[in-house]
Amino acid sequence: MKWLDTLLKRNQKIGIALSGGATLGAAHIGVLQVLEREGIRPDIVAGTSAGALVGAIYCAGVPLNELEKIFVSMKWPSLLKFKITDPISLFDMQPMDDVIKKIIGDCDFKDLSIPFAAIGCDLMTGDKVVLDHGPVAPAIRASASVPGIFKPVEIDGRMLVDGGVVDNLPVEQLKIMGAGFTIASDVSNRGETSKRPVNVFEVLQTMFNIMQTRGALITEDECDCYIRPAVTQYSCWGFDDSERVLAEGRIAAERALFQLKKKLRR
Repeated sequence: MKWLDTLLKRNQKIGIALSGGATLGAAHIGVLQVLEREGIRPDIVAGTSAGALVGAIYCAGVPLNELEKIFVSMKWPSLLKFKITDPISLFDMQPMDDVIKKIIGDCDFKDLSIPFAAIGCDLMTGDKVVLDHGPVAPAIRASASVPGIFKPVEIDGRMLVDGGVVDNLPVEQLKIMGAGFTIASDVSNRGETSKRPVNVFEVLQTMFNIMQTRGALITEDECDCYIRPAVTQYSCWGFDDSERVLAEGRIAAERALFQLKKKLRR
């Protein structure tokens, strides 16, 4: 695609931000599949929570068809363990480290083939923490540790929890990292949802989403291309719908292609 080659020769780096959204993060894979098919590959990626998990594996060079199989086959028992004696959380996501290392190896951020950053939140100060150096696996676990449900992760002396508390769609981080053109894939369940909570986890996640909605969230005007898969009808705490959620990502990306290519040509 000559027009895209010309764009890249002008040093217009493309960045993609992947939002949090628990198991709805499968839609990010569908979005990336469509973009890659069109020759649109990011130079920079930033992700929060589920977006951090998908983004890290993608940036490690794992093919998207393989990433799809990995996500569809995921089950919670392989990612966490119940901590009945822990007074501040229900589950420890330490097993997630082993899963990530099995997929991409025990690598550091500097080993990734695409520059990548994950977003976490310092539980003690409320500060946003950009995780872009050191071991990848614990950083991803920290970015996805929903407070009250999953145990916080200590990195560099800071107690970190889910980055969605402070920056659920890290478009601004892409710009800081040098992106001149930003694409956002948003699978957050902000605002109203047609999916009624059916367990305590979904109730907590719904409250989490309400907090995000009331806070400062990225808008469509703050990125060059905003892609929002229609996933609010699916549970954000189950992997059973992963294939359908992934398909919604493809559909949303297909719908955005015309405007995306038009803007890239400019």
